[in-house]
Amino acid sequence: MRAESEVEVDDKLPTGADAMNGCDVCAVKCWTKDGLIGNYDWRFLCTPQIPCIQAVDPPMYLGKDDKLPLSLSLSFGLQHMLAMCVGIATSGGMLHANEACWSFRYDSELCDAQSFLVSCSWLASGLLTILQVFRLKIRGTPFSIGTGLVSVMGTSFTFLPMGQAMITAYLEDAKATGDSRCISAPYKGDPDTMVTDCQGVGIEAYGKFLGTAAVASIFEIVIALTFTRKFVREKMFPPVVVGMAILMIGGALISGGMKYFGGGVFCAQNMLSRSASFGSPHICNESGEVMLAFGAPEYWGLGLSVVLMGILIQMIGSPYLKSTFLFWSMMFGVIVSAIATKKEGDKDLSFWTDTRVKNAPVFTFFWSEVAFKPGFAIEYFLPLLICSFITTAETIGDVKMTAKFSKVTDEAEIIARQQGGILADGVNSVIACLCGSPPNTTFSQNNGIIALTKCASRSAGFACAGWLIFIGLFGKIGAAMASIPMPIVGGVILQCFTMVFVAGMQILGPLLSVRRNSFIVMLSLAFGLGVAMEPQVVAANGVSSFFGKNLDHNYGLWPRHYTCKVFPTAPTTVTPESCVISGTSISIGSADCALVSGTYTAAVTEEVEVRSCTNDNGRCCLEYYKAADSFRTSLILILKTPYGIAVIIALVLNLILPHEKQDPDEDKDYEMPTKVSSADVTATADVTATATA
Repeated sequence: MRAESEVEVDDKLPTGADAMNGCDVCAVKCWTKDGLIGNYDWRFLCTPQIPCIQAVDPPMYLGKDDKLPLSLSLSFGLQHMLAMCVGIATSGGMLHANEACWSFRYDSELCDAQSFLVSCSWLASGLLTILQVFRLKIRGTPFSIGTGLVSVMGTSFTFLPMGQAMITAYLEDAKATGDSRCISAPYKGDPDTMVTDCQGVGIEAYGKFLGTAAVASIFEIVIALTFTRKFVREKMFPPVVVGMAILMIGGALISGGMKYFGGGVFCAQNMLSRSASFGSPHICNESGEVMLAFGAPEYWGLGLSVVLMGILIQMIGSPYLKSTFLFWSMMFGVIVSAIATKKEGDKDLSFWTDTRVKNAPVFTFFWSEVAFKPGFAIEYFLPLLICSFITTAETIGDVKMTAKFSKVTDEAEIIARQQGGILADGVNSVIACLCGSPPNTTFSQNNGIIALTKCASRSAGFACAGWLIFIGLFGKIGAAMASIPMPIVGGVILQCFTMVFVAGMQILGPLLSVRRNSFIVMLSLAFGLGVAMEPQVVAANGVSSFFGKNLDHNYGLWPRHYTCKVFPTAPTTVTPESCVISGTSISIGSADCALVSGTYTAAVTEEVEVRSCTNDNGRCCLEYYKAADSFRTSLILILKTPYGIAVIIALVLNLILPHEKQDPDEDKDYEMPTKVSSADVTATADVTATATA
């Protein structure tokens, strides 16, 4: 007998349409006309929606187990892939490796692997999507792996700030401590520009990020195995906590999107700190041959070309184009960058270079170019564990909406599919990390596409997986993605990040009529948005890294010098030199003292510890107390990450605050909106447009 706190979930093996775990939807006779083309009405998806053209009725609904002709499966799969491939590329290693591509923080090995990481992320997402859509029943247990729905997998933006922080910290510490791997070398192959190249340090850091994230992902597996318990579902993952998690993911990333939009993160973060030292801002160098200060009008032009093209598509585009507008608007920006040039003297500098594309192999696969050795960094484990909790919360809402659009209405069946989705998320994240890709999670833009196209058939999910694997196998496609000028990337992901924030608002909005929920949101938002706006309230250097580590050493909530075991020393004059003449001591050199027949006493110096850190870029401690420094790193990361501190506050308050008597069922009838992932700017708009039609 099950406890009353548990929901009955069918633990029998699937029968009927689910008996083949998804294989049946692919069993189409492709050699026949119906199996190849079918009779689907394409007018709705392909007709521009402008006032002068009469609206076309949406097509017929296609269920999750319906067989589709090959052309239809490939078309719908392509639609899903185009809507998410940009998000997977940017969160799947491209922006991680970008942290190692700066002249002041450089690892040539990791920087050169940027396009390879993009390909790995596409490959991993495609292969892991198959497992999620397939839904494998675990014999002898009530559990399954996968949702058996069109739940597409992709790299999670939630882990992006942590991965970037690890790579940044390892490179800066290696350079500060004089690591033997840090040598003088040409910057990006330019013999005229010599920099400190910490070869392999970034590779090691990324490997430790993958290994630590893989261990943290086991948390999702544990949650999946206990998800049928009411306490886990309603106390740990209520809508108010899920909504706050999504809201703060957007809040944490919007500023990063704007930095990419303006030319690059590093040059944005260090305008003031470098200006204080050298009198001029750091120059952005992530847009081909053109190097300008952050926020230059040329960078604005590239970023706005993406945004304006997206607006045009939303005005006159067909539903198919609207659901994939991020891809097409990015392609328009790429064309603009390829045509435009910047005049400098007698040279025309290009915003786009094809060096990466020329050097990339035609075909690639996991571990073919770089094999990242998984490691473990204890100081980053707790922050990554919180990231795993947040992706679990997102997946719960995502699968519920996918089930709704797939016309799965039985509550026990929805819970069973949520359990399968969470378990697949955890298992897939571990596999992804072993393949060199950041942890994976279910994307939700497919919910908007399902609502738009009326196609919930799993064959579309399998086709999407096939397209992702296809583009991942061709190394030059990944290299082309990694070569896109940063302002264009910023124009895309700024919209993605902001829509994440808006989706969190949509989840929290209906809950705010309840005073208890309003208080939870208020306090969580106060600290979450507070540290997003003023991160220096926790770490004195805020987001600055160029000489900002001096501030981190000396000031802040927990200055790093408190964890220093051995400080550097410097010769300090204890007693100055002197010359005694007729009983009077004056400060002159020995030669002058001899001329006046005085008695000379040399200065006395001692090696004295230097605890302050001034203009030395954090090179202020020879050895740290490892345990204390690791704990400090973990705590500071959690407190200054908006979705770290906000979700912890929301979770704790939800557990300790009593539910108000007049609202005993305040969350009972609340229907979880879709979660928003990296390319989810399309989802909400598509659902709304469909409902309006």
